[in-house]
This record gives sequence, structure tokens and C-alpha cells, in this order.
Amino acid sequence: MSILSVLQTAMPLCGLPAPAQAVSSPDPNTAKFVAMAQDIGDELAERYFWRNLNIAGQVNGDGATTLFTLPADWAQLSPGQRLFSSVNTLSPLYGPITNEQLASLKASLVAPVRPVWRVIGGTLEIWPALGAGEIVTFNYYSTNWVSNSTGAQRQPNFLLDSDFSMIDEKVIRRGLVYRWKESKGLECSADQARYEKALDRTAGREDSERITSTAAPVLDVDGWWPGTITFVGPV
Repeated sequence: MSILSVLQTAMPLCGLPAPAQAVSSPDPNTAKFVAMAQDIGDELAERYFWRNLNIAGQVNGDGATTLFTLPADWAQLSPGQRLFSSVNTLSPLYGPITNEQLASLKASLVAPVRPVWRVIGGTLEIWPALGAGEIVTFNYYSTNWVSNSTGAQRQPNFLLDSDFSMIDEKVIRRGLVYRWKESKGLECSADQARYEKALDRTAGREDSERITSTAAPVLDVDGWWPGTITFVGPV
């Protein structure tokens, strides 16, 4: 499907003729439908974890860099909030660490054996610096919920009539019918209910990872030794 095909099915349900064009149409009603579709998609991208918007990312260590610019389409980390290093793949890096914890570590006379991390501003901070050639991988959700017709380019907006939504277009279509009637002051409670039910069913089939605390567990810096403790028993 495409934004054009979505409008061609949604607008007749609102008593309007099916358009021959969508994004490029000079018709004000069609332009309004495109704008509403954009707004609905933007809202849905914020409300739920859609599998099609889950992207794999990585940063590459050089032995010195600790601040890595987040991808331009960054929305948030996947709910699990796990970063894995190519040096030690058995357990994730410790984080997200709080500002106070990181400040305490930086002020310490010793550095942790394995890096810790946090997201600050538009950067991912990993401290101490990753080793040269070390790769850290993670998954995040993208703000680019629109694709071009070939699927080769992701983008945040509809640019061409052939662009399509990577969020279920049936939900967007039902949202358009509801939004249009609401904007005209028409009775739309039944259409709103159909939209919300379709959204609940569709979103329920998407990513629903376990609930994860947004705060890292307490890091006992004072009683924490960053090295290896070896016990030698009596001879």
C-alpha cells in the first residue's frame, strides 16, 4: 500500500471522492488528509514499540573516544536497555548509569574493568574509552516510520504518493475517518472506538518486552573492587 492508497480508501468513507494524487494534490481536502495521516503516524510512533521501527546500531571504539553521537533518527533505546561489547559478549555493559555514579567513578583513583554507559543529550557516553577495534551493539527505535516505495529509504515524512507507512496502514486509515469527522463536528464516537480497537489489536502484536526499571541498580563504588580477587587456600 501507499499514502495514496490509504487516502483512496479513507476519503470515500467520509463522503469524499477518492483522490488521484495524495502528497502532490492541490485539493485542500486531500492535503488535510495527508496532514492528518502524518500526525496520526507521528503519534503512533511515540505511543508504541513497533517492530518495523526497531533498528540495530553500533559504535566503534578507537581507544580514546567516550562520547558517540546518537543516530539522527534516534527515538529511544529498546526497553531492555542492553549494550553488548565485542570483547565480552556474555554480559551487557553496566548502565544506564546515573550522573552521580559516573562522577564518582571518574573521581576515583581506579577505573572499572568494563566500561559503563549513559545517554546524555544527543550522545551515548561510554566510559572508560572502548579499546581500539572494540564494537558495542544495541537496538533502538527510529523516528523514521515512513518508507519509500522500494523500502530502501526510511524517513519521518510522506514525500511522494508512493511512500508507505511502516506502522499498520489499516490503523491509520481508521484514524483518518475518525479525525476527519471530529474536525467537522460530526458524530464520530463509533469511528473513534473502531480506531482504538484496531490500534489495541495491532499494537498488542508488536514488541512487548518485559518491564525494565529506568534506573540502574545501585552501584556500590566504595565497596567495589574493579580487579579480580583470587582466593588461595591453605597448603
